[in-house]
Amino acid sequence: MKISIVTVCKDSELYIEQAIKSVISQTYKNIEYIIIDGDSKDSTKQIVAKYSGYITHFISEPDNGLYEAMNKGIKLATGEFINFLNSDDYFYDDHVVEDIVNFINEHPDCAMLYGDTHIRPDPKMSSQSSISKPPLPSEVPQAMIYGSLFLQGAIFFRRDLFSKLGLFSESYKISADYEWFTRLVQNEALTMLYYPRTIFSFYQGGISGNVTTTLKEMFEIQNQVIMYQSNDWQRIRILKLQSSIIELQDFIQKIQFLSEERRILIEGIKNPFSKTFLKVFFSKLSSKLKLAISSLRSR
Repeated sequence: MKISIVTVCKDSELYIEQAIKSVISQTYKNIEYIIIDGDSKDSTKQIVAKYSGYITHFISEPDNGLYEAMNKGIKLATGEFINFLNSDDYFYDDHVVEDIVNFINEHPDCAMLYGDTHIRPDPKMSSQSSISKPPLPSEVPQAMIYGSLFLQGAIFFRRDLFSKLGLFSESYKISADYEWFTRLVQNEALTMLYYPRTIFSFYQGGISGNVTTTLKEMFEIQNQVIMYQSNDWQRIRILKLQSSIIELQDFIQKIQFLSEERRILIEGIKNPFSKTFLKVFFSKLSSKLKLAISSLRSR
């Protein structure tokens, strides 16, 4: 079975070498590797040239964005399954593709499979990485109401899906993959499977990091999807909205509480004998003592 890996990039000199190395180091060797570059002005082309012996197709020319580049990759691909690995991402380990092929062979009716994602946050925000688990296939239509979805690098698409459902719409800047998935979930004849394995490492600071723009496009798409306009789905969408508002208010209250604690702490540093600081300090001390006594009694 041939697997096509498509990497789209532009001015990606900081990251693309790691992405390329994660592909060419795979233990499974029947891989067709396609790189679509948007005419980079940095050293991206030179880095790609170093690995030309491992790359089946390399195109570098101006384009109209991410999804035009991805569509170019789809048109060039000849593998039975396609994966889109962005230039600032990489496969989680060297056995990913081999394990994916074995899983596909065990599930020959699979039209699309997806797995878990290792999340690398923007270092300006956090240094703590995590593993993100996507919704199960039966949960995907409801999960899409929030705009949440599994990430491209964690998905392997059967290539003929793009003949059946069409290519990615190039009218969207960030959420064309979301629009494409709305076509998929409305086609019950297509089998979508979850593979409980970490597939790739995702950098959270890329183009999809613009949450406001992403959600705006997603909800614009959602409001046009026929499936979501039925009475049942309208009710579910309202319930989800109400739930998200409650969660947001709870989050805001926690942030306000932490902010107040920080203010009091700063006040205490400046004036350790202030009444407010001493009151909070002894209140916390009393709570900790009660917990300690309770713990000793339980023993």
